[in-house]
This record gives sequence, C-alpha cells and structure tokens, in this order.
Amino acid sequence: MALIEADDVARLFRGVVTALADRDPARLRSGFEVAELYQQIVPYRTHRNLLGFATHQDYEGAMLGLLAGLGGYATVEPDEVQQTLGAELASPNPDPTLFREFAGARVRLDTGRIREVLADQDGYAPPPEPPPPAVPAPVAAPPRGPAFELADEPGGPPAAPPARVAAVPSPAAALPCAACGAALPDDRPVIFCPHCGTAVGAPTCARCGDTLRAGWKFCPRCGAAHPA
Repeated sequence: MALIEADDVARLFRGVVTALADRDPARLRSGFEVAELYQQIVPYRTHRNLLGFATHQDYEGAMLGLLAGLGGYATVEPDEVQQTLGAELASPNPDPTLFREFAGARVRLDTGRIREVLADQDGYAPPPEPPPPAVPAPVAAPPRGPAFELADEPGGPPAAPPARVAAVPSPAAALPCAACGAALPDDRPVIFCPHCGTAVGAPTCARCGDTLRAGWKFCPRCGAAHPA
C-alpha cells in the first residue's frame, strides 16, 4: 500500500468535524465509537467525493491514520487500541482495514483541532463543558427555645398530653362504716367515721392516684392490681 499521507488524514478529519457540526454538534465533545465513524458519520459510499478519496483503500488508509493518532487529531480509548493501530501504521505494509477490528473503541476528537476547522463559521464553538452539579447549601437548624418548640414532623407542634385531672373522691354516702357498721353521713365527704373514728376515705390507686371503691381488685383507669 502507498504511504498514508498526512493531508489525507487532515481532509478526513475536516469532513468528520463538518458532518458532526451540521447534524449533532454535542458529539464533537462527547465522542463516538469507531464503527459509527465509518458507518454513520462519514461512510465512504456517501462521502467519498466530499472527502476527495478516489479509492476505498485510500479512504481506509486515512481512517487508519486518524485513529492511530497521526497528526494528533483524535485519541482512541482504550489506549492499547491506538497503540496497536499506531504500530500497524508504522509497519512496512500496513493493513488499512485493521481499525474495523476495534469497532467498539471510543473516539474523541481534539478540541483545539476542532476549533481550527470551524474558525471560519461565525458564532460557532463546540458545546461547553457542562457545569458541575450544584451542591445545596446546608440548612441551618432552627433556634431552640420556648418560642421555637415546634414539632420535627410536619403539621405543627405535637399535641400536648392530656392534662392530668386530680380525681375527686366520691363521698362514702350510704355506705356503712367497715369498722363499726354505723351509717355514715351522706351530705358531705367523709374521711373518718363519726361514730368510731376509723378512717373510711375511699382508697386510691398506688400507680395513678385514681379513686377506688371497696372490693375493686384493679384500677379502672390504669389497670394496676389493687389488693382487696
């Protein structure tokens, strides 16, 4: 095969940049796969006249030179692929179709070279690098204090526990004194039997303080056991 000319590689590069600038400018920066280059972006059957290649072999030779790094127009990832293509390009009789064996490798065009090709197109520049994602500013914790005791959950402050109402002992009306059996007054609260002096006030729950009645084994308010 004839020596691959740097001008052929430069002409191919210009054709690639022009084609992408017209159809998909973002890919000038993001890159593309090797297979896309010769199958979709600048296929020989539709671009041979625009690229100025008389034969398919000349086209493939320029493609090999571009992907091998000749002229610094493009890099191929992984690096081993470009190194392999570069070694083939430097061999005495390079195989111009070798790049097809690396159809899935990634091609990235040199940004400076892109600008050189498109310098005559007013107002054009390759798409800028996307800005880094914004980091939200930390939200300061609300001040704490009596005026800011709000609930952590939505919906306002938590409901206050029900106020504890002191149990009002029921008068021991109509009940006889357990000690002497005499009737107790029914018109006032009775704490001591007026007949024998024995304490007759209603017992209270040891846990919640609620009033109990004689004979109850459990508190009706908290369920605590109460000895009879």
